[in-house]
Amino acid sequence: MPVLPAGRESVPGWPTVDRADDQELVEALRRADTDAPAKLYDAYAERLYDYAFSLCADRDLATDAVHDAVVTAQGCVDRLKEPARLRPWLYALTRFQVRARLAHRGGTPAAGLPLPDPSEHDDPELADLVHETLGELRNGEREVLELSVRHGLTPAEVGAVLGLTSRQAAARLGRARDHLENAAAAVLLARTGRAHCPDLSAMVDSWEGPLTPLLRRRLSGHIGGCEVCTEGRHRQVSAGRLLDLVPIAYPGISLRRRVIETCVNPELDQTRTLITDRGDDFDRTGFPVVVERRARRRRPRRLAPVLLAGACLVAATGAVVVINGRGASDSTALTLAPVPTASPSWEEDGTPEAMIEDEEPTPSPLSTPS
Repeated sequence: MPVLPAGRESVPGWPTVDRADDQELVEALRRADTDAPAKLYDAYAERLYDYAFSLCADRDLATDAVHDAVVTAQGCVDRLKEPARLRPWLYALTRFQVRARLAHRGGTPAAGLPLPDPSEHDDPELADLVHETLGELRNGEREVLELSVRHGLTPAEVGAVLGLTSRQAAARLGRARDHLENAAAAVLLARTGRAHCPDLSAMVDSWEGPLTPLLRRRLSGHIGGCEVCTEGRHRQVSAGRLLDLVPIAYPGISLRRRVIETCVNPELDQTRTLITDRGDDFDRTGFPVVVERRARRRRPRRLAPVLLAGACLVAATGAVVVINGRGASDSTALTLAPVPTASPSWEEDGTPEAMIEDEEPTPSPLSTPS
């Protein structure tokens, strides 16, 4: 089995876009150049579609989300305060569009990247391992891993997309990367590289039969705490190479024509306005307001007045019933609204570090882009 070299942290095949290109794209959009939408699409659409599909596992929804994200970028580019942040801004717009559609239809975000088909790879065991390990990550960790390793965003850029601080994004990335790479190292080192560590060799030799998930987790735990094995992991395993086993989702060929038509056709002014109006909730830097950043759990003490008011209402209602001499059988019996409980409620708040909680691990989607 070939070694997975470290250091390759981007997906081959996507157009190369540097920061100078981003600056030129923003300037072209602000000048309303007729070819600016096409340039923007060609530079970023494939990346954005792959990301959108990972969030929803629905080709039609991902297509519509990328269409509206690019149209919104053209119509709202003046809101972007820092042209150098075009890349994370586009990912944030795409995420906003996907999540808005999922909320509208009552769906939930998919659990991350589409899963590799083990039968399509030279090493089915390793592909199956990536499948299993991605499913063990929390949703927030999977998304950070994808944006950082697969799409090449910095921790600060990932934080801007997800409503996290750069430190939070880096911490999630570290956990996700360690989990994925330790799992892969357990397979690789158990096969070929365990002579360097007597403890690892003893664990493998004491186990009869194939490498089971239980043994793999034990080996991963050992590798995470062993300096020698960790060094071997860094030499042989790369999260970027492992994510290469996950298929890229590509947009349909008709999306480019559809996006450009919406952006430049004068007869579609109303359509452009409707699209940009749906996504016009921006913060002061020009980024769409992240749902998790707006929806923050209120502090328990703020529920106390509400609960007290509810208790008073119940007491007052009881008094009215006694005074009027009415029982429950009366056709005009009073119906009370539910009294608020201490369950979480939500308020406007722009402090991301105070309110974002990691989700519990959920199974990864079984769909694969066709």
